[in-house]
Amino acid sequence: MGRPTLKDIASRAGVSISTVSYALNDKSSLPLAEATKTRIRTIAHELGYVPNGLARSLQARSNRTIGVLLNKPLTTPRYAEIAQGLSEGLARRGFHLALLHGDSAERCTDDVRGGLLDGLVFIGHDDLDVPHELAVEVMAHRIPFVALDCGPAVTPGIWSSVDFDYAAGAEQLVQNLIGEGVSRILHLRPDVTSRADRTRNSAMEALARDNGLALIVLSTGVTDEILARFDRDPGGTTGYAASVVGRLDAARDWIDQEPESTAIVCSWGADAEAAYFWIVQHGPRVRVAALAGGSLDPRLWPRLTYSRLPLSAAGEACAGLIIDASTAKDAPTCVLLAPALDTGASGTGAAGD
Repeated sequence: MGRPTLKDIASRAGVSISTVSYALNDKSSLPLAEATKTRIRTIAHELGYVPNGLARSLQARSNRTIGVLLNKPLTTPRYAEIAQGLSEGLARRGFHLALLHGDSAERCTDDVRGGLLDGLVFIGHDDLDVPHELAVEVMAHRIPFVALDCGPAVTPGIWSSVDFDYAAGAEQLVQNLIGEGVSRILHLRPDVTSRADRTRNSAMEALARDNGLALIVLSTGVTDEILARFDRDPGGTTGYAASVVGRLDAARDWIDQEPESTAIVCSWGADAEAAYFWIVQHGPRVRVAALAGGSLDPRLWPRLTYSRLPLSAAGEACAGLIIDASTAKDAPTCVLLAPALDTGASGTGAAGD
């Protein structure tokens, strides 16, 4: 026996197919006797009828699926946690996630216009803004759209955005270090042009100036070109930690002047491990802190202080905003999420950004 249909129910109930459809549709406004509705629903249950979700989606021009544009590997903990928060947030609202990797802006927006997708979420990484081609398509066709970690839209009110307050994270970390007696900071950072790093760098310089801290900047040697190469070939990072250790060796004289009041602050969590390796050998009284957690486990690194980004919460926020956008429920809005400071005092938990 095949799958029961509306026609089967109508035949058993002695009513028209349209009457069955009205009886099974909770949102129907057509007046229908309660006894008739109950009888039809009882027959549908007895026959094992299951609504065809695809057919309903086509009728409503909604596939209840959100396209997520991410051009970074999900093996990276940062993006895996964001995607997990997005997926769970969408699922709780009855939507699905479709990961779009490498698709053109035109193809993605055409899928929304054609009803295959209900909206798009762009997960940023090292971009200063949403890619121009994508922004043009979204604005031209009024595509439901949310941008994560890209800054607000160039034209306010065009789409919703979710961002991290990187400056607040830097302030939390520096104030914590000051409270522990730190007055000298070596800021270990890459030479890249990402919005996050530009914001963190400016915040660190301002905090040092405003609090009378001695600050020197030490480059890890990573540039935009090298970062792109790492993305293409993760195995190409072999020897990177040793390179960072060598750069810290070059700053040893400055660090050794006042080790107990000195902290090495890493812009990237990935550099904290190299910094720890260095101080174990050369300066155990020096503190290590990071403006991002990376994949380090605080249980293995005592007194690790780092700024933890609310990655899962960011994904969850995007889920709510894109569904609101796809249903025209609310006007576009900007959400700014503050990081949380983890001092490693409890010795539990794992970093993920």
